[in-house]
Amino acid sequence: MSNAVWGNLVRRFGCGSVLLAAVALAGCSGELSGGGNGLAPGESGTGGGVGTGDPRTAGTPGMSGTSGTGDPGDPFDPGSGGGPIEPGSGGAPGLGDGGSGGEPPPPQGSIPMFVAQGHAGRTVVSCDDGRSWVGNRSNDDSLRCFDPYDCDHDAGAARGITWGDGWFFATFGWGTPGGVQRSRDGVNWETALSGTTFGGVSFGNGRLVAASRSARYSDDQGSTWDDSGSTALNVWNVRRAGFVPSHGGRFLMAASDSSAEITVSADGDDWSLPTSIPSSCGGGMQTDGGFAYGNGTIVAIGSDSIACRSTDGGATWTSTTIGGTITSQIVWNGSEFMVWGSGKLYRSMNGSSWSSMNTSPGNLRLGPVAVSNDGTLVAVRGGWQVWYGDQEFYRSTDGVNWQTLAAGQFVGSHPIRFIAFGHGQKPAACP
Repeated sequence: MSNAVWGNLVRRFGCGSVLLAAVALAGCSGELSGGGNGLAPGESGTGGGVGTGDPRTAGTPGMSGTSGTGDPGDPFDPGSGGGPIEPGSGGAPGLGDGGSGGEPPPPQGSIPMFVAQGHAGRTVVSCDDGRSWVGNRSNDDSLRCFDPYDCDHDAGAARGITWGDGWFFATFGWGTPGGVQRSRDGVNWETALSGTTFGGVSFGNGRLVAASRSARYSDDQGSTWDDSGSTALNVWNVRRAGFVPSHGGRFLMAASDSSAEITVSADGDDWSLPTSIPSSCGGGMQTDGGFAYGNGTIVAIGSDSIACRSTDGGATWTSTTIGGTITSQIVWNGSEFMVWGSGKLYRSMNGSSWSSMNTSPGNLRLGPVAVSNDGTLVAVRGGWQVWYGDQEFYRSTDGVNWQTLAAGQFVGSHPIRFIAFGHGQKPAACP
């Protein structure tokens, strides 16, 4: 990032300004299910084949963190703070599925980059601010998802990607156990954890959390792992994960089956359900919306277009509708929350009052979305069966006007489910 841009961020948000990665998962018609960690005992896997669901994702930028003793009576507050949160990672919104925060500045010699994660173990990298994508790889480039292979329920099923402490972390596998992979450059990956499945990954305050009812965490970039305590969830399937720098840092998980829940943790180990939250919060978050943070507010939004917000670190929540149908992930771009529908951008500064405007092109349907430290937005086309020859990558600086990348600037391949922004080692594939 240039000194001028960094100076603007510091003046605008304070030295604790961070960007988050938030993550989403796309499936077929209805909710995804699978075996292993993603299903209740005796539940059969469904999905794949035909359907109407869309692949979607995002990374979300965040605001500065806080320090001190926290709010009295906040059941999620960790107690005494440890100083301001330093710059972390972006997109992902996030979405990510898990964003990161509370991180030191990017490692010396690293470069800013986007890393997209897709089915069949796919990853692809952009090192030029979203203008092109290189280093495309997967477990099997010849495989064709949903024609007839069910990529939603496979060891290579994309379940979330995040960045932190100089590493990209991605979790694969749903139904068939997969695990967590890590990479310093977004192209060369190694196994950090195997033989299990998660509903996303998030990174914050030096800790990596793999989300499920049996969540796990690592304090050494995925080299070793510990089991989290009870997640307090009554719902079985965890669909989304995130981290926000609210109240010194909060890990979040959304779970949904016939009902929905959000669970919150200050450390990724001890979890609690909110003391007050509308029943709609946490639903439909595996394919749309996600978690985002800005202006002291956490926003969680799902496919029902109901925006749930918390200003007390996730202890209590209220809800409102954005007034339209969303097709993308939510991000915070440093000044406002942004989420997209077919040909529409919905925006809000506080997560409560939303406005809309038409995008250009007008027929744009975004799926996965992420944002860089400098505010560049990247996205992949959303919808069903819009991959391989129909896949499209986009770039925008304002979220309204989008450039469609030329065919030679990326490889059309397996469905993309998530995009994360971070700082990594420059791979040989990058220009």
